[in-house]
Amino acid sequence: MIRVSVALSEEGVIGELVAEGHAGFGLQGEDIVCSAFTVLLRTFARTIEASPGVAWKVEGDAPGRFHLAVTDVASSTAGSYRGWCEFLLRGLEDLSGDEPRRVQISYGIHSGRLFHGS
Repeated sequence: MIRVSVALSEEGVIGELVAEGHAGFGLQGEDIVCSAFTVLLRTFARTIEASPGVAWKVEGDAPGRFHLAVTDVASSTAGSYRGWCEFLLRGLEDLSGDEPRRVQISYGIHSGRLFHGS
């Protein structure tokens, strides 16, 4: 099972995301649930990586584990970042809804604000 822990900031966006495990739907390299999950997460990470307005880091990235921490979002990027978060969370929620025995999501609170001047 893939377990995802999402900590939302005061603004309601992703401050931290930790994902661990494997879906176990199919063989390695043939697991469509893992593939869908990976596409969502990689696209999100590469989108914020390409944005100079988002300060973030990946900690302890290893097979079967991903830890992303966002530390700051410039006000000029806040609207875009909110949209990227909504896109990722909607995709993960849909995947979890379709495969509840394979993907589990939990939510918590990320202390503080991420947006400048908000």
